[in-house]
Amino acid sequence: MNITNDSFSHDGLLNKQEKIPEVYETALKKGINFVDVGCISTKPNFKSITTEEELLRLNSFLEHKNDNFYHSIDTFNPIVAEEAFQNNFSVVNDVSGAQDQRMITTLRKHSAGLILTHRNNNSSSIHDKVDYKDIVKDVKNDLRRQVRNILDSGVNRDQIAIDVGLGFGKTQEQSATLLESISQFVGDYPLVVGYSRKKFTQLLKTSDEELLNHCQNQGVSLVRLHFID
Repeated sequence: MNITNDSFSHDGLLNKQEKIPEVYETALKKGINFVDVGCISTKPNFKSITTEEELLRLNSFLEHKNDNFYHSIDTFNPIVAEEAFQNNFSVVNDVSGAQDQRMITTLRKHSAGLILTHRNNNSSSIHDKVDYKDIVKDVKNDLRRQVRNILDSGVNRDQIAIDVGLGFGKTQEQSATLLESISQFVGDYPLVVGYSRKKFTQLLKTSDEELLNHCQNQGVSLVRLHFID
C-alpha cells in the first residue's frame, strides 16, 4: 500500500486515504493478512522527501490502519521505522539493505522483523548498476555477507528474512534471471520476492498467476504484490 503521490505503479494513496479501507477489503477477499506500507517512492530516480514529510504520510495512514492485519513498513529511515513499531508494525522492509546502524538499533530495541534486501557492497545507491560475473552466485554471496553483518550487530536469526532485490541495481535481464533461479535462494532464512508491476517481468512472457505459482512452487515464503482491481 503506497501512501505516496509518485508511485511507479500509479496506485499511490497519499491524497486518496478514503480508499484505504477499500484496499483492506480487497486484501480480505483475496485471503491476504499482511500489508506492506510505504510512504516514500523507491522507483528509479525517485525524489527524496524529508523525515518530517514521511512521518506525516505515515500518520495519515495510521488514521485508517486496520489492526486485524499484520503490517510492515517499507522504509530505510530508522526514525520512520521507530514510529511504525510504536504503532504495532512488526517488520521493516528496508530496500537499502539496512545500511544505517540506527536501523539496527531500532530493530534490536523492538525485536522486530527485517526484510533484508540485497545490496552490492560497491553500490552507492539502491539503483546504482554494478557489473556481475554471475548474477545468481554474486547475489547469494552478497546476501551471505549482509546477513553475517546483521547477525554480528546483535540482530537474531529469527528476525531476518531475505529479498534478492529484483529491479534494484540490476538490469532487466539480471532481474529476470534471478526470478527464474529463485529456488537457489531458498534456505536458512524466509525468502521474500517482489516482482509485481516491474518492467523486467515482460521478458518472462508469463502471466501474473504463473509468476505467483512459480514463486510458491519454488519455496518462496512471501510474495509482495500490488493490489489490482
